[in-house]
Amino acid sequence: MNIHYDIWLIFLSLTASGFAMYITFGFIEHLFRTSSRHRKTLFNLYSVAVGSGLWAIHFINLLIFHGNQAFTIFTLAMFASWLVAVSIGYTLCAAASKKVMSINRLVFSGIIVGLGSYLMFYLALSGLNETNSLSSFSTSISFYPISLLVAISVALGAAVLALVTLSWLKNYAGQHKRLVKLSFSIITGITILAVHAIFNTSVYMQAQAVQVVSSAISDKTLPAIAIVLGLVCLFLLAFVVALYYEKFGVSTFQISIMDKPNNSDTTHSGYKDPLTQLPNRRAFQRELETAAKRSTRAGSTIALAYIDLDHFKPINDSFGHHVGDAVLMSVAKRLNTAVRVCDSVARIGGDEFVALIEEIKSDEDIIPIVERIVKSIKEPFLVGGQQIDISCSVGIAVYPRDGDTEKLMICADAAMYKAKENGKNQFKFFDAEIEYASDQMLEMQRDLHSAIKNNQFSLVFQPKVDCKTQSPVGVEALIRWNHPTKGLILPTTFIPAAERFGLINQINDWVVEEGCRAIHRAKEAGIHLNISINLARQQFRNPNLVDEILTLRKRYDIPAENLMFEIKETTAIRNEGQFKHLLRQFKAADIKVALDDFGSHQFSLSYLQHLNIDEIKLDKVFIAQINENKASRALVDAVIRLAHALDLNVVAEGVETEAQREALTDLGCNQMQGYLFSKPLPEENLFKLLKQLNTNFESTGQFLVADYQTEAA
Repeated sequence: MNIHYDIWLIFLSLTASGFAMYITFGFIEHLFRTSSRHRKTLFNLYSVAVGSGLWAIHFINLLIFHGNQAFTIFTLAMFASWLVAVSIGYTLCAAASKKVMSINRLVFSGIIVGLGSYLMFYLALSGLNETNSLSSFSTSISFYPISLLVAISVALGAAVLALVTLSWLKNYAGQHKRLVKLSFSIITGITILAVHAIFNTSVYMQAQAVQVVSSAISDKTLPAIAIVLGLVCLFLLAFVVALYYEKFGVSTFQISIMDKPNNSDTTHSGYKDPLTQLPNRRAFQRELETAAKRSTRAGSTIALAYIDLDHFKPINDSFGHHVGDAVLMSVAKRLNTAVRVCDSVARIGGDEFVALIEEIKSDEDIIPIVERIVKSIKEPFLVGGQQIDISCSVGIAVYPRDGDTEKLMICADAAMYKAKENGKNQFKFFDAEIEYASDQMLEMQRDLHSAIKNNQFSLVFQPKVDCKTQSPVGVEALIRWNHPTKGLILPTTFIPAAERFGLINQINDWVVEEGCRAIHRAKEAGIHLNISINLARQQFRNPNLVDEILTLRKRYDIPAENLMFEIKETTAIRNEGQFKHLLRQFKAADIKVALDDFGSHQFSLSYLQHLNIDEIKLDKVFIAQINENKASRALVDAVIRLAHALDLNVVAEGVETEAQREALTDLGCNQMQGYLFSKPLPEENLFKLLKQLNTNFESTGQFLVADYQTEAA
């Protein structure tokens, strides 16, 4: 019997298959590029779209081979075939969007796709048989064994080739990218039709006549066109929904009269900023390295925009941290809206963000995006009825022109600082003028990594003495960097760099533990040593800080009175809420706290009564003027009186002359430290000094620290 197939249906099938595969290539590439923040939702959306597209193409092929009877098979079996098609879509998206596809994954996924394709075909025929059984037809399905084996083998082979093609094209960056994708889409469409034809040769449907005799547009063609148009709409809808979701988040699609609890995804919590839900520094670094590899393979360029908010710190001081946090969340949303879908944004610090801009050919492609970023932040923010006005400074570095991924962040950071110097609220490309400074920054970063790895840091100790007896009552621990070629480097030089490079926490943790070890070593040497350690503002954010301190005290057998932490007044003011919370925790754990540099900024004296602190340290600015400026002397006198009324110890910093010591003694100051008594000493010299002082006291009954500092040093 001669069987003829409708040429228009075949053309529609090939067109729909090619279109669906071309869009699927785009879906897979988008999944490969997208951040973990959106990947799960986009994966589900794309998988359903791909599976539904395969099912629609399958139905068009049924029209080709089984004619108008295909319209009668919308049964439970046909719905089951749709579920199988969606499962195939999930498998294709899951396997092909991975960075690397292993042989095991390829074989396993190929088996699922191949067998699933044949199962989808069989279920559709079962639906056809079920429908015919209710009519005048009596149809049964049987298989030709050899043809069945050939059909399944072809399905498996085609599935593996499709997976390999999808996996390869998602990262293809050669010439004529669109033409290559279009060619493979057409080839895949032909393959799908051919595989379906082979499927039909494997079954024998008794009492089933297949006759299609028209080569013009027939009554079967119009429904097929409708299916193709529906398929186009499906893929377009998937793209639109994906774009809106990635830009504005899942809240765009939530309609509820009540707020639902926010069940955060903890799977990627180590790569997500908890406040803005953007990728953090760690996640961004991974994305940058991946993008750089794609760029290298494609011979293209990427740009890194380093975004720092202007005038943000006064917001926390004036309106509170809750307002500052609200502004940061709004900034994150605006930045996500300002960049394109193929770009990504991350938060790497307090008010610092970065944007990774891909698929660019020249600096002119970057400028419109960065201009949108600057303009979006300049628009006023409205938080709690308050209008907040800020701006941003942006530094731009281009890969590979400005360096590798390690240097790129430093170059963009340097360009950002140049934009701030030029007046803020603008962007600046990295150029030769900035290169020298950035080279120094890069060298500093590498040296700091080496210093941490090779233990090049050490502590020095400046004694604190009793004002009246000059007896040593403790020391302040100060960090020094013993650079192998540059010699001794003071913290004022390298601490800001460590903060910018995200290395400060490692250094801070080392200082605390090394201070505890020094107390333990002093105890073994027969010396009772009280140490004060400066607590950095970054350590405020550590929720485990108190537990870590208690663990160190227990490990090194340190009594509570031997260890005190100094917190600068400026840090306390700018982080008032965190500061008070930390003080309550310290008080409960019997950890002593001193307020350092007191008086260097505006600070209400009455505020002291609300703080759970043990000591205040007067800023050296007042000490330097105590004998020349009556206002300074009066202020020091008032602070000492108030502190004593609150049962606080008072320490004067920067005492350099005998006149200053006498004035402080007359005013009732408790303790002093400064060059009059001793410069900061290495541990060995400190122990030597303390032993000499103890020996001198035993013989003369007097402590005279200044008499021994030169000899000990």
